[in-house]
Amino acid sequence: MVVRAWRALVETVRIRRERSRARDQLAAMSERELLDCGMTRAEIAYELHKPRRRK
Repeated sequence: MVVRAWRALVETVRIRRERSRARDQLAAMSERELLDCGMTRAEIAYELHKPRRRK
């Protein structure tokens, strides 16, 4: 039971780090790169300011 809880915690931390890196990459993109991805600066701002606990 302890091992299962530990694995769940490790997985949660891994996912949060992955999402944090993705947000950092989005924030660093140029307008041209965002257009290529089909995203706007407003969508990026929404993602960056969204509470961390939300999925």
